[in-house]
Amino acid sequence: MASNTITRTSVFLFIGILILSGHYPSGRIRYSHPPTLPLPVDTTVYHVLDFGDDIANDTLVQYLSKEGYPISYARHLRTGVCFDNKCRPLDITLRWNVTGRYLGFELPEKEFLSKYDHEPFTEKEYQRLHAILTDSLSALANFHYNEIVPKADSTYEKVDAVSGATSANVLEHVVEGAAFTTYKLWHLVYGTAKQKAETLTCQKLTPELIQLILNSSHLSDKLWALNHINGFIQPTPTLQRSVLACISDTNYNLTERALNSISPTDLKSDTLQAILVQKFLQTNYSTQKLLLAKLDEASPITERVRKELAKNLISFNGQLVSNILDLFLRHNITDAETCRRVSDLLLVENSFVSNKAYSFLTRINPEDAEVKGKLTKYHRLQK
Repeated sequence: MASNTITRTSVFLFIGILILSGHYPSGRIRYSHPPTLPLPVDTTVYHVLDFGDDIANDTLVQYLSKEGYPISYARHLRTGVCFDNKCRPLDITLRWNVTGRYLGFELPEKEFLSKYDHEPFTEKEYQRLHAILTDSLSALANFHYNEIVPKADSTYEKVDAVSGATSANVLEHVVEGAAFTTYKLWHLVYGTAKQKAETLTCQKLTPELIQLILNSSHLSDKLWALNHINGFIQPTPTLQRSVLACISDTNYNLTERALNSISPTDLKSDTLQAILVQKFLQTNYSTQKLLLAKLDEASPITERVRKELAKNLISFNGQLVSNILDLFLRHNITDAETCRRVSDLLLVENSFVSNKAYSFLTRINPEDAEVKGKLTKYHRLQK
């Protein structure tokens, strides 16, 4: 990513601390969530970027801690909200977290947002706007600019910030009387600037920074951190422990991302495989499927994993048994001990399981006498 970067350190230190601590000069309207990293600003970096939009300001401001961690990002916007050749000026600063998550907005001193007829936003409407901008899954993502209002005719003098009419199906997703303002801000929040912020953070990634983000109480931050381990950094033992702590029955998405963050190289660790198989034995079916798929990526699968899976076959449901037997075949796990465990399934009441066991054993044609005896008994029962 090409960028022009201007750095200021000491000059902006005090201002940066004010911004992040929530203390502002009087007369400014500002709404914000706390950043993931509650650290003082040490350095302010100005990145001149191509945002691919029609807004003149091409600068994304990056606030860094003394450790070099990105704390937040800001972009000052001077643009217009326009419809039917009528425009209202919009002068606002948008802020993003280290992960690109929306943090908040700030207006210049004595500046305010207004609705139709120049009516200023109330405090409640600012709060609603802040809540709407916080919602990354808002239905506004699916609306086109021209769908915000009904088809204009001669009776419509006012539309949004220029007029008051708004399509009924849009009203629940916007600040009433400021639909275009809401729409435009939401798309600016979740547009190119967010992507650029994430790209800049990726350039600063370290195991320590990922660990701090993973410690966030905000789920989207945790998911972001987990998404930026595999292929980005080499996890330390401390970070790996934090990743493993995310694997549980409590949150499927978190578990899935945590497992995706584990690379085939990581799986060469006997200790890691042992932890994963232990979690497999303690979690529910949905989590077990994810864990088994991850263990399937290991090469080779350790002796301990093989033994634990084989020993507990009798206690698993039919689909898990099927998946485990497929894993055994893919990894050529056909030793006598494993085959004996599988042969125990030949005589269970569940015909799906017994048939799977039979299919497995006949494919490898075991020589073990005990297994052969159970296969003979299985054949007799099928007659």
